[in-house]
Amino acid sequence: MIERYVLTATTGRSGGTSATAVINAAVPRAWSVLEYPDYRPTLRGRLGVWQRRLHRAFVETHELLGRGKVLDAFARGDDAYIEKVARQRFARLESDLAARDASTFVDISKFCARGLHRGIRRARPRFSLLLLVRDPLRNMRSFVNRRKNFYLDNNRPEGACNVLRMDAAELTLGELYLWIWFEIYLRFLDIASWPNVDHTAILRTEDLENPARWREALDQLALPHGDIVIEPPRNTNRAQGFGETQVTAADAELFEHFVRKVPPSTLRRIDYLDGYDPWSRVVQPSR
Repeated sequence: MIERYVLTATTGRSGGTSATAVINAAVPRAWSVLEYPDYRPTLRGRLGVWQRRLHRAFVETHELLGRGKVLDAFARGDDAYIEKVARQRFARLESDLAARDASTFVDISKFCARGLHRGIRRARPRFSLLLLVRDPLRNMRSFVNRRKNFYLDNNRPEGACNVLRMDAAELTLGELYLWIWFEIYLRFLDIASWPNVDHTAILRTEDLENPARWREALDQLALPHGDIVIEPPRNTNRAQGFGETQVTAADAELFEHFVRKVPPSTLRRIDYLDGYDPWSRVVQPSR
């Protein structure tokens, strides 16, 4: 039985792999997975690609993960469909937790706040909420380096479902990723105000190696815990052959250009940006 459920709001590329490892080691009878339901192919090469595709189509589907039709339903405001998917997901999760003798699930996935949250709100009478947030410029640069299609994992910025609405035709690829950073932060603030959210916490990526900050966040979530074990952080972009996440002067200029498009009242809602200096993130070229 799921006694505690923690939904995570995150853009992704924010230390989710490290966070799951800490939670699984520190919180008794807790299970955390990065992007549940996860599937790792057992075959290699092209066969492994097809194996994963089959599972995404028929077993650990895109819908259960929070992609595909869930993103479409979120864009059109079809909360009933998202609730149906969320309930199917929780039914599968009940079985997986029982097999592990676990009762708490910390759902670390970039898809939780990209539409699934609307169904989770209707399917769970009570849950907790964690914001896992990375520096916006470093987060943007990490995504841009991966060269993915932005709309595989995100809805369009002009959609009525969004808190911050912008015209996608006026945004560069970097600005699209800055937009989703702002949007996920704002969705976190809105979700935190829902009456069935009982505990909230914010963890910055730069604090993931700080045991004291971890203890504070787990206490805020009312999750009993033991010692905090910090594993060496993984650079998954570098491990997968993508570029280093280094912010350039052009990135800082892009941030300043983007922020001028955001209403001042919206900027004031985001505490992370208090005193934020994009130029301090720029990596100076070696001489």
